Parts: sequence; structure tokens; C-alpha cells
Amino acid sequence: MTKPAPYAPALTGNIRGMLWLILSGLFFTGFLVLAKQLSSSQDPLVLAFWRSFVGLLVTVPIILHRGVSVLKITRPKTVFLRSLCGTAAFIASMYAISDTYQLPLSQFNALSFSRALFITLLAAILLGEKVGRWRWGAVLVGFVGILVMVLPSGEGADAFVINPGVALALLSALGFAGAIIMVKSLSASHSAMTLLIWANLLSTVLLAPFLFTHFDVPVGSEWTYLIAMSLAGVIGQYCYIRAMTVGDASFLAPVDYLRLPMAALADWLIFKALPENNVWYGTAIIVAAALLITLRERKLKTDAKS
Repeated sequence: MTKPAPYAPALTGNIRGMLWLILSGLFFTGFLVLAKQLSSSQDPLVLAFWRSFVGLLVTVPIILHRGVSVLKITRPKTVFLRSLCGTAAFIASMYAISDTYQLPLSQFNALSFSRALFITLLAAILLGEKVGRWRWGAVLVGFVGILVMVLPSGEGADAFVINPGVALALLSALGFAGAIIMVKSLSASHSAMTLLIWANLLSTVLLAPFLFTHFDVPVGSEWTYLIAMSLAGVIGQYCYIRAMTVGDASFLAPVDYLRLPMAALADWLIFKALPENNVWYGTAIIVAAALLITLRERKLKTDAKS
């Protein structure tokens, strides 16, 4: 008679969410690496289109399985505005890391962490959320971190030159923050899958015209890279949604910062580049401010339940 296998406790939701988020970071890093490499031959607008189009194709089986009811929306203007913000932010991110501006992936990811600061700012302005002095203080500290990160460290004329990719990365963070704020508002009456389908559908429609003006037909292995890039972006998005579904956002927020060492390693191994010291200093300030906001929100939720 065989002995029963020893009982293995199931992973908690937060641990499973952490694993999904780490996978998301790996796939998003792969997506950015491939997009950066392809930008030497393909316009970032075209790369953004393929990412959205493949994402839409992946959701087709879900639409067929659930029926057209999954497409039902009650606030079409907000859904469209959310997609417009997300699409604009995605285009800005593609241009920031492109062969034109050559912003290092690690610096782009570091600047993307400012999204938490923009969310706090927009929540107060657009949603009328009450923001206390702790969170306002964290926002101000975070923006100091941004200034530290973007200040040029060169000499002579270079000391006054700022890479336009930095501005594009910040615009991307602001756009995604706006999209997230609208998702927060829409999620009360729409499922996450409905919002995901519409986001990819509207982005595909908005970007499709650029295929006729900016598309250079890929040759040879470029098709492989293009498909791999799109799939990496879709899988990364799926893993992120799974992470946020099974884990607590306040627990997972610090884990998301693992994207920075992932991107720095990719910069070093593939592009032979590492961020300058001011990028690391600014990142540390931004991450500290974002963590303060996260911990403050967790405390407020805990106090509300007690």
C-alpha cells in the first residue's frame, strides 16, 4: 500500500499574484527589447498597431465563447476616452525607447514608476478623492525624484540637453495614469475583460490608418520579431491582469519594481548600456514616494475596516 503524498499547502493569493507579476515583468521586458530593436526599421506607430491587433485577435475566442454580451458597454464616451489615453500613452512609450530617441529601457521603466504619482494627482482633480498631506507630500517628493533623474549630467553644451525621450516617457506615464483612473471609474459597471477587449479594439482602429503611411513590409526574420514582440506584450498584459486579480494591489506594488533590474540587465547584455548615477538616485526617490503612497492607502483601508 503506497503512502499518501504529504500535504502541500496551497499558495496564497498574494504569492500567486507575485509570481504572475514577475512573469509579467519578464514578458514586458522582452516586449520592450524587441520593440527597441524593431524601431530601427519599423515606425513606432506601426509597432503599437501590431501590439493592439494581436491583443484583439487573442480575445476573439473569448468573444465567441461568451457571446456579444461581453462587448456591452453603458458609458461609451468614457470607454473611448480611456482607450484614447491608453493609445496615446502607448505611442509615446514606443517613441521614447525607439531608435530615434534611444532612451535606455531601465530609465524608461524608472520614469514609468511616476505613474503612481500621476494617479494620485488625477484622482484628486478628476474624481474628487480626498488626498491627505501624507500623500501630497509623497507626490512632491516623487516629482523631486523625477527632476533628479532627468537632469543632464554632461559637461559644456551637453549639460543643458535633455533627451526628448524623457518627456515622452513622462507623457506615457501620465497617459496610462489617466487610463487607469478611468478604468477605476468604469470597473463598477464593466468587467475587466470587456474593458480589455474594447481597449485593444479601439487602439487597433485608431492606429490602423498609419499602416498606409508608415508601414515598411518586414523582411526575413523581422516578421518573427514582430510576432514575438506582439505576443510578449499580450502575455505580459494577461499576466499583469491575473496578478491583480488574485493578489492585493498594495502587496504587489513593490514587486512591480523588479522591472527595473530586469530592464537594466537587458540594457547591459543586449544594448551595452547602463543608466547614469542620477537615474539610480532619482529612481530611489520615486520608488520611496510611490511606496509611501501605497503603504498609506493600505493603512487607510485597514483603519476603515476596523
